Amino acid sequence: MPAVAWITVASAGALMALALTWATVTGDLRAEGGALLDMPWGVVTLVEVYVGLALFACWVFWREASGLRAGAWMIAAALAGNIVSCVYVLLALRAARGDARRFWLGARAGERTRHDGHEPLRDGQPT
Repeated sequence: MPAVAWITVASAGALMALALTWATVTGDLRAEGGALLDMPWGVVTLVEVYVGLALFACWVFWREASGLRAGAWMIAAALAGNIVSCVYVLLALRAARGDARRFWLGARAGERTRHDGHEPLRDGQPT
């Protein structure tokens, strides 16, 4: 697995954990959450977070063989945020063992695909 990717994702996860710990200890989500939604940049920040979660969900559902497993990752990500995304990426990096195709496609990495966007090719079908 590429060391730079591992270090970057692990550092991002650690930073998220520290930020969440700090906010949990010093802040009041109930009081501050409402104020956040009253500010345009607060709304933009939340939209940004949920768009990122949706994109992450698309990738996870694409690469996982089990919809149940992918769904569990999405529930965890919705509840705990990008720390879960970082853990998922680290596990995907480890499982890929340096193979970018396996990293991005996961369970689908072994499939040959048509170039016209239709169903994956199966053995015996023409390319």
